[in-house]
Amino acid sequence: MTTTLPVFHQPVRGHAQVGMPFPPDGRERVQQTTQPPWSGLGLLSATMPDGEVLEATAFAIAPQYVVTAAHAVYDHDYGGRAVGVTFAAARDAGRTPFGVVKATTWTYPGQYPSGGRPYDYCLVRLAAPLPSQVTSYRLTAAPDRDLEAGTWQVAGYPDDKSPENSLWYDSGKLLSPPGTRILRYRISTSGGQSGAPVSPYLDERSPAAVGVHAGVAADKKSNEAVRLTREVIEEIESWK
Repeated sequence: MTTTLPVFHQPVRGHAQVGMPFPPDGRERVQQTTQPPWSGLGLLSATMPDGEVLEATAFAIAPQYVVTAAHAVYDHDYGGRAVGVTFAAARDAGRTPFGVVKATTWTYPGQYPSGGRPYDYCLVRLAAPLPSQVTSYRLTAAPDRDLEAGTWQVAGYPDDKSPENSLWYDSGKLLSPPGTRILRYRISTSGGQSGAPVSPYLDERSPAAVGVHAGVAADKKSNEAVRLTREVIEEIESWK
């Protein structure tokens, strides 16, 4: 069933939390959000203690679980930890082809936010399973050689594109060498795309996620993601 919702977008506050487009901005709009691999991506909305609604991107890893950035559900400027979270898989502007599902729990490392970006990831448990048409991403601890050889994409819900709450993607190479905990790239993003997976370019069959997009680097020369190492993946799996 398709649900039509009011269109609104509140980017995450704070420059360090916002991605950056790089010229030439190669982002393209996804036209068929219900098809793989796009169907596994969705708009995550978090109601904060002060009543503001923050929006980010999340990706499914199982019928009842999605992964996003920790700062999508925790922001000191808005009162701290979110009091309510929803996920709309394959959202396309005002359309929600698979409905909107409430979350029951959202878990992130105890080291966040004091530990900084390496801990900026979160597992969200949904109150009901997602439909079978929603693609699940595989959390993958890719070796350096694969990260350097591959072409990668970041797809999400940018706050600088129209129509609002539409899905866009860009692709490119990772900057070399890959960091042990952080991946860097000049793939264009903007606010609202935090929490998107770094995944193989246009991989439609059981796509891998090798990182969780977090925002622009401190030097503003690249965007960056939390690298999904074996330790990070084991921690996420332990929260289920």
